[in-house]
Amino acid sequence: MEIILNIFKNKNKKLNFWVRNGIILVILSILINHLTEPENFPLNKSYKFPWFPITASIIVGSMVLIIARFNFKYFRNKYFTKKINTQILLRFLFSTLGYITILYIPTYYVLNGLINGTESYSIYHLLTGLSISLLLCTIGITLLFSKDIYKLHKLISIKGTLKVQQGGKITLVKYPEIALIYSENKIVYIVKTDGTTIITDFTLNEVESKISEQSFFRANRQIILHARSIEQVQSIENGKLSVVLKSTFSDKKASQINISRYKRQAFMYWFDKKL
Repeated sequence: MEIILNIFKNKNKKLNFWVRNGIILVILSILINHLTEPENFPLNKSYKFPWFPITASIIVGSMVLIIARFNFKYFRNKYFTKKINTQILLRFLFSTLGYITILYIPTYYVLNGLINGTESYSIYHLLTGLSISLLLCTIGITLLFSKDIYKLHKLISIKGTLKVQQGGKITLVKYPEIALIYSENKIVYIVKTDGTTIITDFTLNEVESKISEQSFFRANRQIILHARSIEQVQSIENGKLSVVLKSTFSDKKASQINISRYKRQAFMYWFDKKL
Protein backbone atom coordinates (compact mmCIF):
# COMPACT_ATOMS: atom_id res chain seq x y z
CA MET A 1 0.00 0.00 0.00
CA GLU A 2 2.84 2.39 0.88
CA ILE A 3 4.52 1.68 -2.46
CA ILE A 4 1.35 2.56 -4.37
CA LEU A 5 0.88 5.75 -2.35
CA ASN A 6 4.51 6.82 -2.96
CA ILE A 7 4.20 6.29 -6.71
CA PHE A 8 0.90 8.17 -6.78
CA LYS A 9 2.33 11.01 -4.68
CA ASN A 10 5.48 11.50 -6.79
CA LYS A 11 3.60 11.46 -10.10
CA ASN A 12 0.83 13.71 -8.88
CA LYS A 13 3.20 16.48 -7.72
CA LYS A 14 4.10 17.21 -11.33
CA LEU A 15 0.64 16.43 -12.68
CA ASN A 16 -1.09 18.76 -10.21
CA PHE A 17 1.16 21.66 -11.22
CA TRP A 18 0.19 21.39 -14.90
CA VAL A 19 -3.49 20.66 -14.27
CA ARG A 20 -3.93 23.46 -11.73
CA ASN A 21 -2.10 26.09 -13.74
CA GLY A 22 -3.58 24.85 -17.01
CA ILE A 23 -7.10 25.44 -15.66
CA ILE A 24 -6.09 28.91 -14.42
CA LEU A 25 -4.59 29.71 -17.85
CA VAL A 26 -7.78 28.70 -19.68
CA ILE A 27 -9.99 30.75 -17.34
CA LEU A 28 -7.75 33.84 -17.63
CA SER A 29 -7.59 33.51 -21.42
CA ILE A 30 -11.38 33.44 -21.67
CA LEU A 31 -11.87 36.38 -19.30
CA ILE A 32 -9.14 38.62 -20.74
CA ASN A 33 -10.15 38.07 -24.36
CA HIS A 34 -13.77 38.88 -23.53
CA LEU A 35 -12.73 42.20 -22.01
CA THR A 36 -10.06 43.46 -24.42
CA GLU A 37 -12.30 44.10 -27.44
CA PRO A 38 -15.82 45.69 -27.41
CA GLU A 39 -17.21 43.14 -29.88
CA ASN A 40 -16.03 40.33 -27.61
CA PHE A 41 -18.04 41.57 -24.64
CA PRO A 42 -20.98 39.17 -24.04
CA LEU A 43 -23.56 42.01 -23.81
CA ASN A 44 -22.56 43.44 -27.19
CA LYS A 45 -25.22 42.96 -29.88
CA SER A 46 -22.63 41.71 -32.39
CA TYR A 47 -21.00 39.38 -29.83
CA LYS A 48 -19.10 36.40 -31.17
CA PHE A 49 -17.17 33.97 -29.03
CA PRO A 50 -13.45 34.83 -29.62
CA TRP A 51 -12.25 31.34 -30.39
CA PHE A 52 -9.06 32.31 -32.18
CA PRO A 53 -7.73 34.88 -29.63
CA ILE A 54 -8.53 32.51 -26.76
CA THR A 55 -6.79 29.60 -28.49
CA ALA A 56 -3.78 31.77 -29.28
CA SER A 57 -3.63 32.98 -25.67
CA ILE A 58 -3.76 29.42 -24.36
CA ILE A 59 -0.99 28.29 -26.73
CA VAL A 60 1.29 31.24 -25.91
CA GLY A 61 0.47 30.98 -22.20
CA SER A 62 1.29 27.27 -22.20
CA MET A 63 4.65 27.94 -23.83
CA VAL A 64 5.39 30.65 -21.25
CA LEU A 65 4.40 28.26 -18.46
CA ILE A 66 6.69 25.54 -19.84
CA ILE A 67 9.62 27.98 -20.16
CA ALA A 68 9.12 29.29 -16.61
CA ARG A 69 8.74 25.79 -15.15
CA PHE A 70 11.85 24.31 -16.75
CA ASN A 71 13.95 27.40 -16.01
CA PHE A 72 12.85 27.22 -12.36
CA LYS A 73 13.76 23.53 -12.28
CA TYR A 74 17.22 24.37 -13.69
CA PHE A 75 17.82 27.12 -11.12
CA ARG A 76 16.45 24.97 -8.31
CA ASN A 77 18.89 22.15 -9.05
CA LYS A 78 21.92 24.32 -9.79
CA TYR A 79 21.53 27.40 -7.55
CA PHE A 80 18.55 27.33 -5.19
CA THR A 81 19.76 24.20 -3.37
CA LYS A 82 22.94 26.05 -2.36
CA LYS A 83 21.75 29.55 -1.59
CA ILE A 84 18.99 31.98 -2.45
CA ASN A 85 19.69 35.70 -2.62
CA THR A 86 18.50 38.73 -4.57
CA GLN A 87 21.11 38.33 -7.29
CA ILE A 88 20.17 34.71 -8.04
CA LEU A 89 16.44 35.50 -7.96
CA LEU A 90 16.95 38.36 -10.44
CA ARG A 91 18.98 36.06 -12.69
CA PHE A 92 16.13 33.55 -12.64
CA LEU A 93 13.53 36.23 -13.38
CA PHE A 94 15.42 38.02 -16.16
CA SER A 95 16.60 34.81 -17.83
CA THR A 96 13.00 33.58 -17.87
CA LEU A 97 11.79 36.90 -19.30
CA GLY A 98 14.59 36.73 -21.87
CA TYR A 99 13.44 33.33 -23.10
CA ILE A 100 9.86 34.61 -23.23
CA THR A 101 10.98 37.62 -25.29
CA ILE A 102 12.71 35.33 -27.77
CA LEU A 103 9.47 33.37 -28.04
CA TYR A 104 7.22 36.43 -28.22
CA ILE A 105 8.78 38.16 -31.24
CA PRO A 106 8.32 35.40 -33.85
CA THR A 107 4.95 34.49 -32.30
CA TYR A 108 3.77 38.09 -32.77
CA TYR A 109 4.62 38.09 -36.46
CA VAL A 110 3.12 34.65 -37.09
CA LEU A 111 -0.17 35.19 -35.25
CA ASN A 112 -0.62 38.81 -36.32
CA GLY A 113 0.07 37.83 -39.92
CA LEU A 114 -2.52 35.07 -39.76
CA ILE A 115 -5.19 37.26 -38.14
CA ASN A 116 -4.66 40.69 -39.71
CA GLY A 117 -2.23 40.15 -42.58
CA THR A 118 1.38 41.25 -42.99
CA GLU A 119 0.40 44.89 -43.57
CA SER A 120 -0.61 45.12 -39.89
CA TYR A 121 2.95 44.67 -38.60
CA SER A 122 3.95 47.54 -36.35
CA ILE A 123 7.05 48.07 -34.21
CA TYR A 124 4.95 50.19 -31.84
CA HIS A 125 2.38 47.43 -31.35
CA LEU A 126 5.17 44.85 -31.04
CA LEU A 127 6.95 46.77 -28.29
CA THR A 128 3.72 47.70 -26.52
CA GLY A 129 2.48 44.13 -26.54
CA LEU A 130 5.87 42.83 -25.45
CA SER A 131 6.05 45.30 -22.54
CA ILE A 132 2.57 44.37 -21.32
CA SER A 133 3.29 40.65 -21.75
CA LEU A 134 6.55 40.87 -19.79
CA LEU A 135 4.82 42.81 -17.02
CA LEU A 136 2.09 40.16 -16.76
CA CYS A 137 4.70 37.39 -16.91
CA THR A 138 6.68 39.02 -14.09
CA ILE A 139 3.58 39.08 -11.89
CA GLY A 140 2.67 35.53 -12.90
CA ILE A 141 6.15 34.12 -12.27
CA THR A 142 6.27 35.83 -8.88
CA LEU A 143 2.92 34.35 -7.85
CA LEU A 144 3.69 30.96 -9.36
CA PHE A 145 7.04 30.27 -7.72
CA SER A 146 7.19 32.52 -4.64
CA LYS A 147 5.90 29.75 -2.36
CA ASP A 148 8.41 27.20 -3.64
CA ILE A 149 11.30 29.67 -3.41
CA TYR A 150 10.31 30.69 0.11
CA LYS A 151 10.11 27.04 1.15
CA LEU A 152 13.55 26.32 -0.31
CA HIS A 153 15.00 29.41 1.36
CA LYS A 154 13.48 28.49 4.70
CA LEU A 155 14.41 24.83 4.67
CA ILE A 156 17.85 25.00 3.06
CA SER A 157 19.07 28.04 4.96
CA ILE A 158 22.18 27.18 6.98
CA LYS A 159 20.72 29.21 9.84
CA GLY A 160 17.57 27.08 9.91
CA THR A 161 16.88 25.10 13.04
CA LEU A 162 14.52 22.36 14.10
CA LYS A 163 12.90 22.89 17.49
CA VAL A 164 12.73 19.50 19.16
CA GLN A 165 10.48 19.07 22.18
CA GLN A 166 10.76 16.02 24.39
CA GLY A 167 8.80 16.19 27.57
CA GLY A 168 9.58 19.57 29.11
CA LYS A 169 12.90 19.89 27.30
CA ILE A 170 13.45 21.91 24.11
CA THR A 171 16.51 21.32 21.93
CA LEU A 172 17.43 23.41 18.88
CA VAL A 173 19.09 21.36 16.16
CA LYS A 174 20.53 23.12 13.11
CA TYR A 175 19.71 21.47 9.80
CA PRO A 176 23.39 20.89 8.86
CA GLU A 177 23.85 18.98 12.13
CA ILE A 178 21.30 16.31 11.19
CA ALA A 179 22.69 13.14 9.62
CA LEU A 180 19.90 10.61 10.06
CA ILE A 181 16.33 10.45 11.37
CA TYR A 182 14.63 7.19 12.18
CA SER A 183 11.61 5.75 13.94
CA GLU A 184 11.69 2.80 16.29
CA ASN A 185 8.83 1.55 18.46
CA LYS A 186 6.85 4.68 17.48
CA ILE A 187 9.59 6.96 18.81
CA VAL A 188 11.48 9.23 16.40
CA TYR A 189 15.22 9.78 16.91
CA ILE A 190 17.49 12.39 15.34
CA VAL A 191 21.10 11.33 14.87
CA LYS A 192 23.51 14.26 14.68
CA THR A 193 26.71 14.37 12.67
CA ASP A 194 28.76 13.88 15.84
CA GLY A 195 26.95 10.58 16.46
CA THR A 196 24.76 11.72 19.35
CA THR A 197 21.06 10.89 19.35
CA ILE A 198 18.11 13.10 20.32
CA ILE A 199 14.71 11.68 21.25
CA THR A 200 11.75 13.66 19.88
CA ASP A 201 7.99 13.89 20.27
CA PHE A 202 7.56 14.12 16.48
CA THR A 203 6.18 11.55 14.12
CA LEU A 204 8.38 10.84 11.11
CA ASN A 205 5.82 12.55 8.84
CA GLU A 206 5.98 15.71 10.99
CA VAL A 207 9.77 15.80 10.78
CA GLU A 208 9.66 15.23 7.02
CA SER A 209 7.39 18.26 6.59
CA LYS A 210 9.83 20.49 8.50
CA ILE A 211 13.11 19.60 6.79
CA SER A 212 14.31 20.10 3.22
CA GLU A 213 13.50 17.42 0.67
CA GLN A 214 16.51 18.73 -1.25
CA SER A 215 18.82 17.71 1.59
CA PHE A 216 16.98 14.69 3.00
CA PHE A 217 15.41 11.58 1.48
CA ARG A 218 12.63 9.44 2.94
CA ALA A 219 14.08 5.97 2.37
CA ASN A 220 11.14 4.06 3.85
CA ARG A 221 8.55 4.23 6.62
CA GLN A 222 11.23 4.22 9.33
CA ILE A 223 14.18 6.22 7.99
CA ILE A 224 15.00 9.65 6.55
CA LEU A 225 18.54 9.92 5.21
CA HIS A 226 20.97 12.74 4.62
CA ALA A 227 23.73 12.20 2.08
CA ARG A 228 26.36 12.74 4.78
CA SER A 229 25.25 9.52 6.52
CA ILE A 230 25.80 7.36 3.42
CA GLU A 231 28.96 5.32 2.95
CA GLN A 232 28.06 3.29 -0.14
CA VAL A 233 25.23 2.70 -2.61
CA GLN A 234 24.97 -0.45 -4.73
CA SER A 235 22.41 -2.24 -6.86
CA ILE A 236 20.91 -5.50 -5.58
CA GLU A 237 18.25 -7.94 -6.76
CA ASN A 238 14.85 -6.95 -8.17
CA GLY A 239 16.01 -3.45 -9.09
CA LYS A 240 16.52 -2.43 -5.46
CA LEU A 241 19.38 -0.39 -4.01
CA SER A 242 21.39 -1.17 -0.92
CA VAL A 243 22.54 1.87 1.06
CA VAL A 244 25.35 1.27 3.53
CA LEU A 245 25.60 3.84 6.33
CA LYS A 246 28.81 5.20 7.75
CA SER A 247 30.01 3.40 10.87
CA THR A 248 29.29 6.51 12.99
CA PHE A 249 25.56 6.11 12.33
CA SER A 250 25.10 2.45 11.42
CA ASP A 251 24.62 1.17 14.96
CA LYS A 252 21.84 3.71 15.56
CA LYS A 253 19.40 1.86 13.30
CA ALA A 254 21.01 -0.49 10.82
CA SER A 255 24.17 -0.80 8.81
CA GLN A 256 22.29 -1.40 5.56
CA ILE A 257 19.04 0.06 4.20
CA ASN A 258 17.25 -1.15 1.11
CA ILE A 259 15.65 1.30 -1.32
CA SER A 260 12.73 -0.21 -3.24
CA ARG A 261 12.78 -0.30 -7.02
CA TYR A 262 9.88 2.14 -7.00
CA LYS A 263 11.99 4.73 -5.18
CA ARG A 264 15.25 3.90 -6.93
CA GLN A 265 15.03 6.59 -9.63
CA ALA A 266 13.98 9.32 -7.19
CA PHE A 267 16.76 8.32 -4.78
CA MET A 268 19.49 8.31 -7.45
CA TYR A 269 18.31 11.68 -8.78
CA TRP A 270 18.52 13.09 -5.24
CA PHE A 271 21.84 11.38 -4.41
CA ASP A 272 23.59 12.36 -7.66
CA LYS A 273 23.03 16.03 -6.86
CA LYS A 274 24.94 15.59 -3.59
CA LEU A 275 28.11 14.29 -5.27
